[in-house]
Amino acid sequence: MRRMIATLTGAAAAALIVPALVAAAPASARTAPADPVSALKSQFTAHRGVKLDEQGKLIGEGKNDRVILSRRAGVLEFGRKGVVASDLTSTFRLPSADRELAEEFKNLFAPTRVITVKGFSYTSGAFYGDALPEGKKWVRTRAGLVSPGSPAQQMVNPLEPATLKAVLARTISKRPGGTWDGTRTVVHSGMITLGELYKVSPTVRALLGAKPSAKSAILPVNWQLYIGSDQLVRRAVSSWTQSMRGLTSLDLTYLNDSRYSGWGAKSAIKAPPASQVADIDELDFEAGGEDPFARLLTTEN
Repeated sequence: MRRMIATLTGAAAAALIVPALVAAAPASARTAPADPVSALKSQFTAHRGVKLDEQGKLIGEGKNDRVILSRRAGVLEFGRKGVVASDLTSTFRLPSADRELAEEFKNLFAPTRVITVKGFSYTSGAFYGDALPEGKKWVRTRAGLVSPGSPAQQMVNPLEPATLKAVLARTISKRPGGTWDGTRTVVHSGMITLGELYKVSPTVRALLGAKPSAKSAILPVNWQLYIGSDQLVRRAVSSWTQSMRGLTSLDLTYLNDSRYSGWGAKSAIKAPPASQVADIDELDFEAGGEDPFARLLTTEN
């Protein structure tokens, strides 16, 4: 169980919900930088941020086809070099789960909130159940880049300048993308390999945990970035497929659609009250356990 908890409480990678956001002048009202990377860096100001609304889908194709849907929403707060804090709420569900399976995993499907600030992540949700000490509501862990328990995070993180630059350099096509967050956008589409992303993206390195094998490094990650007239990203879509045959007899396809809005909003994310916080070592877990997402994908329908 401790291994599973470490996976699910790993620290928030881009984290969210709606703390105290104060409306700021829309980024589109200011002079647009010359390119998306410069536009992104211009947003790196203390106590400013961007709202995120992300939907993910993990599709297991094999003996027992199943889909897990995820959603997280909130705000990311910037510092001088990028995202430094976040407040995230995430939920998971099955499109058509039977009652017995839904009941077995009810705590996994309950909303989970993660606040990440000053090097620590604080997680609150039904998953911990009775493991928390009396009077405690939050579990504290060292902060990282991976969102707890999310099976289909955004592989193309447009809030990392190096990642944004590398991805846009592989643009294959451009077309009008409609209006997002009050601004007209242009869709940049292309493909980048998993190995190339691993080299430039801290988020991908945290998600994978280790350098991809030669076979995995060439896996294509298809992407679309919707970029506004102010050169800021309003939407990022990515998808890739990984074969798990030989381990779980599955091909896993990861789909992610992330929406960014309210660029430049004021943000002041704070840690929960210390009296409500417990460290991971204080939790009372039984030994054993396994990854619940693997269980969901391999359980008989």
